[in-house]
Amino acid sequence: MAILYESPVCLAVLNPKGRDPFLDYKNGPDSFVVGIHAPINFHAFAAATFGSFFDSTEKVLASRERFDAVLVLIRRRTWLTLDAVKKLKLQGMRVLVAWKECSHNQISRQLSSARAMKAYGEILELTDGILSPTLAWPPRVGSISQEDFWRKLKFIPTPYPVDLPFWDFSTPIEERSGILIGTREFKTEARGHVHAIARAASLAHEFGVERITVINSEGRRGMRLLRELAKTFPPGCLDILERTLPYPDYMKLLSSHRFIYQMDRSTVPGQVAGDCLLARTICAGGSSTIEKMAFSEFSDDGTIRMKNVFERIEHILHDDEEYVSAIQKSQKIAEKSLSFESAARQLGAWNIVTD
Repeated sequence: MAILYESPVCLAVLNPKGRDPFLDYKNGPDSFVVGIHAPINFHAFAAATFGSFFDSTEKVLASRERFDAVLVLIRRRTWLTLDAVKKLKLQGMRVLVAWKECSHNQISRQLSSARAMKAYGEILELTDGILSPTLAWPPRVGSISQEDFWRKLKFIPTPYPVDLPFWDFSTPIEERSGILIGTREFKTEARGHVHAIARAASLAHEFGVERITVINSEGRRGMRLLRELAKTFPPGCLDILERTLPYPDYMKLLSSHRFIYQMDRSTVPGQVAGDCLLARTICAGGSSTIEKMAFSEFSDDGTIRMKNVFERIEHILHDDEEYVSAIQKSQKIAEKSLSFESAARQLGAWNIVTD
């Protein structure tokens, strides 16, 4: 690929003993290859800085001269992250940490044992920096002082390659129709999946939407629930996909809809909203970090009156000028604050990484 910008830092991202294999982004993220993890979520921090994604501490150390810092992901078994942080610090590397699953509910579940809590407290003391890709800060536990915690903490949203032309998954406006439900699972209450589907049924009735699509990710149980919910919709309106799709197929599906709707209140970074940026479409109804930043007019934390939400949605459903204008606005915000180049510059300006 032609490199479109220079990154001031080169970052290694380490998921200790994780399942995702090594990926090197020294030449940037090429166009999508089936079977290779897309440069999203924490892979994006490596890709944006022309770094690498690792599953082994030893492999990071073998090429440590290349990297300005290592971002180590904190997982449920926090002691694995602690072991990696100790080894990297012993070899003189700058170490950052971030929760791999970082909503409030997810972190609370992962800190449900004394062993996990103790290891996490030690991680906070040892690390040089704490990266939060969400506006919901991680908890301060253990012996680290409040002053040191805030000195180390940095908010950098998960970047998306909106500035790389070959990661444009858009579909022509005239070929888009209907609404895709952004959430997929019933079991996590904060996702608001049932409410999102029920509200989409109301949208279909009120505005004559003929196509609502939902993806089932919960097997037979999920299909039973979705078929029951289908009775709420106008006949033939709800299209249920029986399983999740490979990333390029999912992005094609996403971009073929007028917009994506969800009611996720789980304080997550916002992968669905990030995917919407790559598809050059709109994400409405949720309150993830990326939604609040890029789609603020359509983001809903649960305090907005339903009438106001429906009015905003009606505009982008039936007015092409309003729809295109909203997309252009979100793209400008993304280029400034959520792009790969933006993330690289924010990391470069973080003195913990560059001193």
